[in-house]
Amino acid sequence: MVDLSTAMAAAAASDKRRGGRDGEKKRPGGKVGTEPFDPADHVIKEKADTASMWLVICYATIIGTVMRYVIMPAIDAPASALWSLPLFLILTIPTLHRVILSKYADRYTYGNWFRASFLYTFTWLAVCFILVNPPLADISPPEIAQHTKLVDLDDPDWNRQIDDLVIGDNLSERRLGLAFAVRDNLDATNVQVRVDITTLGGALNWTATSSSMKGNWDNYSSNVSGVVEKPNDVPILLELPGDFQFSSGATYTIEITLSQTGDPWELEEKYTWRFTLVP
Repeated sequence: MVDLSTAMAAAAASDKRRGGRDGEKKRPGGKVGTEPFDPADHVIKEKADTASMWLVICYATIIGTVMRYVIMPAIDAPASALWSLPLFLILTIPTLHRVILSKYADRYTYGNWFRASFLYTFTWLAVCFILVNPPLADISPPEIAQHTKLVDLDDPDWNRQIDDLVIGDNLSERRLGLAFAVRDNLDATNVQVRVDITTLGGALNWTATSSSMKGNWDNYSSNVSGVVEKPNDVPILLELPGDFQFSSGATYTIEITLSQTGDPWELEEKYTWRFTLVP
């Protein structure tokens, strides 16, 4: 029987003998293939990556600026070239590195091109988002805030949404008005509004700015819900003339056109409702 102290002494002696046979002490990490750390080489690599990052950011910023202030004013409306051309230019990133950062050319690999492509894409998107939205620009057309309704001017409690118009009401016996609100991401008060109501028997139309078409909205706002949602929405209530009557069996078309001088384009949005009144 061997006691514990004797076994530990024998194990220690055995380790010493193996260490002597192995010769020199091996470098830590050698068994897993770890390469020696070279501080100078690491500094060069970091400089190459940093130079690449700033080159891509500047390149994407220049492309976004050129698209906004050169390409967009040259066309009349959104086109596929506004996004396809900048994305196609991703292919020029390796060449750009070889020309401008030639002293680091041997440091760049496919991994660098992959990361640079993502950095370019998201930088370009961020620049475009800033340059095409207020206060620098406006490419979003005005819109109708919520619902468009028919309102009885003699009975403010009666109103019907055009999308869900109930045919059981006798519209010919009511003094009606058309109620809706205009919304814009910059200024809804100067939006040009055109309203056309047409039928086989004739047509009605109004054209003015949204601020001048408010009409008698203040007299009915407490009774008409679902038209104004936000404080900046401009409500409009147009009174239909007394000689215009909705008739059973007739088909009507209501078209609202909202237009605005945007930057860099003229903006327009149309809404159309078509319905037939049946007994």
